[in-house]
Amino acid sequence: MARVFKLFYLIFIFNIFVFSTNIFSNSCETLLAEGHPEAQSAEGSPTVSLITYLSRLLDERLIGDDHLVRFSVGLERGEVVNPILEEDAAANYSLLVQRGGLEHLIQSDKLNQEMLLRWTQEKLSERGMVRQQRNVIHKDTEISAHPMNFVPIQAGTFMMGEVGKKKEVAIKDPYEMSVFSITQWQWAMIMGENPSHFSDGSESIEIEIRGRQIRMQPNHPVERVRWGDTQKFIKKLNELSKLDDAFIYKVISDHLKGRKYRLPKEAEWERAVRAGTDTEYSFGEGQALLGKYAWFDENSNHVTHAVGLKRPNPWGLYDMHGNVWEWCFENTVAAGHILRGGSWHHFGSGLRSAYCEYGEARYHSSDVGFRIVRVKLK
Repeated sequence: MARVFKLFYLIFIFNIFVFSTNIFSNSCETLLAEGHPEAQSAEGSPTVSLITYLSRLLDERLIGDDHLVRFSVGLERGEVVNPILEEDAAANYSLLVQRGGLEHLIQSDKLNQEMLLRWTQEKLSERGMVRQQRNVIHKDTEISAHPMNFVPIQAGTFMMGEVGKKKEVAIKDPYEMSVFSITQWQWAMIMGENPSHFSDGSESIEIEIRGRQIRMQPNHPVERVRWGDTQKFIKKLNELSKLDDAFIYKVISDHLKGRKYRLPKEAEWERAVRAGTDTEYSFGEGQALLGKYAWFDENSNHVTHAVGLKRPNPWGLYDMHGNVWEWCFENTVAAGHILRGGSWHHFGSGLRSAYCEYGEARYHSSDVGFRIVRVKLK
């Protein structure tokens, strides 16, 4: 037993190290980094603590209906069994760590099995009804999805960078920035598929696009897109623009023939997020108001959220802080392509207007998306 505990302890310490050195961890890693329940002060009864932990695992999609059924069958026999099998845990690092956490909780002799069984059955029934609703196929014209809208941004100068390192930067040409990050529906309309990790969630539906059924949360930002994937999307968008194809007006209602779409340059992105401000965030200094403007690690529940639910910045741009990181055009060669804005997974200070990170062109994650700019052809 002592050897098993030592193994879990070493895994936990290693996980903390990995988490602290990689801001691009996915939602599963976020949960792992928080450690086992024994390391946290659980609120309420052991039964409530176990239900809360199981709910979190379901939200993170670390466990699913099969695990709930296994848990329920055990309770019907009068046993509290670990829903994660040993053989499954041995083959999956995430499940290995979470099985250890669950094992600690189910050892309590104060668990209310009747309450656990009732919760499990209600959860299975609820998830079954949600699945039935999601299996309804919607035409792309039948849903309420955000089209791409743009905010005009004038040429001019602004102070770019962190405090103590600011420099005046000139934007020579005007451009238009998309109001929202590119959504799953917008991506699917152009690309005919949806790569997003969070395609399945509380707002998931099946949409028929050009004869193909695609599951998505339409107004959530598309994620798990590499920098190169954004270029494929933009290439198709520009081809439709050049042809003035009628299809493009389904996605961009105010499209203007021949306009060019691309990723924003880093300076364009920072000018847009600052929106005339010179503070840490577009709404001022400090994080007191951050939750009103952004989804980040303290309020996101470790998932993306539909765009436009938080307050916009002074120029009417939404989710410039948080929800998903956004690719910029530049490549720094050594470090990779620039990422801006922070995400649902990131800490608050990483959502500052001047903060940036980098990702290799092949990098993709459930907290990385993008938005685009529209410019006149020269």
